[in-house]
Amino acid sequence: MFNIIVSSILFNIIFFNHLKKDTHHKKDIQIVYATSFGVRADFNGFSGTDNTIYLQNAIDEASKQNKTLILPKGKILLNSYGLSKESQAHKNILLLRSNLRILGNESEIVLGKYFNDKPFIVLSGFNNLDATKFASIANIEISNIIIDFNHSKNSMRSKYTPRRGIELGNAKNVVISKSTFRNGDISCAIGSGHGKSKSANVSIIENKFINLVNSKTNMDHSTIYLNSNNSNISNNTFFLSGIQGKLMACGIEIHNSNIDVFANKIEGYTRMMYIATINSENNFIENIIVKDNTANITNAAIYLWLDKNTSQKNILIENNSITCNHLKGYSMLYNGTQGIISDARDEENTSISNLIAKNNKITISNTEIKGRAVKYNTKYQIKDINNNCVGCKDGINAYKK
Repeated sequence: MFNIIVSSILFNIIFFNHLKKDTHHKKDIQIVYATSFGVRADFNGFSGTDNTIYLQNAIDEASKQNKTLILPKGKILLNSYGLSKESQAHKNILLLRSNLRILGNESEIVLGKYFNDKPFIVLSGFNNLDATKFASIANIEISNIIIDFNHSKNSMRSKYTPRRGIELGNAKNVVISKSTFRNGDISCAIGSGHGKSKSANVSIIENKFINLVNSKTNMDHSTIYLNSNNSNISNNTFFLSGIQGKLMACGIEIHNSNIDVFANKIEGYTRMMYIATINSENNFIENIIVKDNTANITNAAIYLWLDKNTSQKNILIENNSITCNHLKGYSMLYNGTQGIISDARDEENTSISNLIAKNNKITISNTEIKGRAVKYNTKYQIKDINNNCVGCKDGINAYKK
């Protein structure tokens, strides 16, 4: 994982320094330009080139040549699904490939009004008609791009529908960094792994996720859904300004083992994250570290979800700063347990071993429902080490009541 992050940082440093020093010898660096395939950054807010086919051709060629794809500066409109059978089946706009590096240059991918009230995946690893047969893809870097979902022209209007930014599928060795996902009404910004996933080594670092819930129709949003072993989510910013996000949105979901979640900032969500074992994915996960995150949310920071006959092991929750603030006028359906940890699913034959909460600060600034201002709400045994809860007027663990 460390090598992936270092290689990505070194790549960006070397690339930009080379461009500054030598812009007349582009053949010396292994890059291809999206504009060479017909991609035009000419969207003016009303009209522009639909770049779906052109950008897919550029992605395919960059992957084939194992070169870095450089996007043009400006607004790049996507206004149709991809043409492949896989794309039509899964509502992909663009298909991801192995050995693919996409680098932006003040490049902004904008979704057109064609996607109003429709499902979509902007960049997708769903590459087979049969979801159980998704082919593995590997060695992908996406950096310095903006995806603007353009919610004023395409939102969830008639019903809730899956709408996603990047869905990696069964991908290995992936870095998504220094990019912005904004202005959307979507179900997920970045998803990784599917079912009994073989996905691994995914790093999501230094990205911004801004206002991705913008309608009351959007009833289920998780900004990042990570089902990939040996991965990390770090130094990202998550921000929602509307009421709907505070009622139901989750920043991060963890569904696999050996994952670090650290130094993220999350504001305007109902919860910071889930740690989940689900029968259709992984019945057992272990080695999760949640450290140095800051969250300003409605309810508890971390929800534990365990399906029947599942277990978790070695979970460290350390040095996080959590502020909880219920919303006035809403029932317990939305104003639930506050604090650091709460059980979300209470099934039979489940267990968590070595669950540690250490040096966390919890501030409960407003509680609408009596009995919800607590440090914990869980049936699982916690090693409670030096956690400070300001405003926990209803006790340590509501589950015992």
